[in-house]
Amino acid sequence: MVGVILVAGACSTYAPVTTSVTPSNGTVRLSLNEEGRSQVLGPLGISVTTVEGEVSSISDSALTIAVREVGRESSDNEAFHGQLVAIPSRFIGRIDRKHVQVARSLLIAGAILGGAIWIGSQGHGDVGLGSPQRPPVGGQ
Repeated sequence: MVGVILVAGACSTYAPVTTSVTPSNGTVRLSLNEEGRSQVLGPLGISVTTVEGEVSSISDSALTIAVREVGRESSDNEAFHGQLVAIPSRFIGRIDRKHVQVARSLLIAGAILGGAIWIGSQGHGDVGLGSPQRPPVGGQ
């Protein structure tokens, strides 16, 4: 149960990396430049602002990524299921690497678990939403 809470509530941040030190594994978020946002990026379509996923391969001209999520200019983020897409390097404005903050995640998971235990231990009284049942007044 703690593992599920930890995964569901894991805190993560993104730290910028340079294109010369792009990680060969791990989750990254690519922010596209103006030219990239105006291009059709294969199955991702047009108006893509960010692409998040796992790095598959890197070359001088492109970064291939197993896409998990795509951000667009005028709509909500769209989920993908690991489809490989090559993004030309000239379309990438910024690369951020995802880091899970283990200490903060454990603290939040502990607080959630502790709160659930405390709430469960408080179940001694009436937990109904209506008014409590009382005997009729005056023998009715």
